[in-house]
Amino acid sequence: MHMTRRGFLTAGAPALLRGANRPNIVLIMTDQQTRDAMSCAGNRWLKTPAMDRIAAMGTRYTRAYCAYPVCSPSRSSVFTGVLPHAAGVMENGKPIRQGLPTLGEVFAKAGYQTAYGGKWHLPKSFDGMTGFTRIAGGSALGKNMDSPLADACVQWVQGKPSAPFFLVASFMNPHDICDWIRQHKGTREHPELASYPAAPRNMAIDPGEPEAIQYHREQGYDLMSQAVGIASGWRTEEFRHYLYDYYRMVEDVDRQVGRLLDALEQSGLMHDTVIAFCSDHGEGLGGHKWAQKASFYEESARVPLMLAGPGVPRRRLNPALSSLEDLMPTLCDLAGLATPESCTGVSLLKGGRAMVSSQLRYGGADREGRMIRTHRHKYVLFNSGRNPEQLFDLASDPGETRNLAGIGAMRKVLLDHRRMLKDLAKRTGDLAFA
Repeated sequence: MHMTRRGFLTAGAPALLRGANRPNIVLIMTDQQTRDAMSCAGNRWLKTPAMDRIAAMGTRYTRAYCAYPVCSPSRSSVFTGVLPHAAGVMENGKPIRQGLPTLGEVFAKAGYQTAYGGKWHLPKSFDGMTGFTRIAGGSALGKNMDSPLADACVQWVQGKPSAPFFLVASFMNPHDICDWIRQHKGTREHPELASYPAAPRNMAIDPGEPEAIQYHREQGYDLMSQAVGIASGWRTEEFRHYLYDYYRMVEDVDRQVGRLLDALEQSGLMHDTVIAFCSDHGEGLGGHKWAQKASFYEESARVPLMLAGPGVPRRRLNPALSSLEDLMPTLCDLAGLATPESCTGVSLLKGGRAMVSSQLRYGGADREGRMIRTHRHKYVLFNSGRNPEQLFDLASDPGETRNLAGIGAMRKVLLDHRRMLKDLAKRTGDLAFA
């Protein structure tokens, strides 16, 4: 079915659109925002009117996961529609594999005016490889970067960009929680304790946790691991303080997102624009005494994901399993563009998945992990160390407090998930687990 500039599509992939019929695209990203750190998700410890506004205009995907709970690998998947190992980005600071189409390149070749502001976190950031024109940088703390980034994006929108356009606004916060943890590692002062959120109920660490995870807790390999080690010694009060200030950082970035939404509205562009909102990965929140990212636990691996605008139903909650790997084919579908053949993501317009997956590397290829999430269960496998497997029933144990991998009654479920992971590895050329 063809669409007008202000129309909506029926379910399924849209017909190929041309010229003025193509919607504008605005991709808004935050950094290190866990899946329910929004008031529209029922979280009473913060207020996020801008994010709530996007949810009200469109669809919120309530079971969305990142393809790797660390910045660069996750972003490589967002911008290529493939898993991080296929993108060649299995740790921070690595370039996307040459010849792999990126969102910027695909949309620029289709006639879109493309612009990128904020955090990139991949090398060769704006040398033509991405297809984006850089309008603002992003390497500082969010408290210093996000407001100037919003300024640049608002100015760009108000400058009457030629339609159709694709704008990325990549904010830093609530990533500042990383610095906060290092700065507050020895704090015992909690002046607002009565107003802090309650400590998580799943703080206990499983003594049989995979050795690879224990390694990251105890030894680590870079700044990412410092917070995990710091948090392992915290009392309940420290976790409550940390949660309170983390939510303030989410509120800070929400204000900047709101400024961009206002500019789109005031410029008369909102009705013709698809808005995609996500975070590159989550934050540990103290579950299993984990802080920061780099974990397959729900708090780190699960992310907010929302779509709004032409082609997207309004005020809808979608519980289908979804992945940030799916953004490339979804945005191509909404714009009526052919999805690159390299893409392994699945358009969110075409229904849910049977499973989603995520990847991790702790310091080297000899300490890698893979996760698959099916409708009820989560399975984790590491390629080395003691107790390399985890199996959780997320329906009965959403806090992931009981590892069922060694339970005889769960043997068939375990074998089914082992097979699914191996099949996925073979399909995607993931040689470490095929």
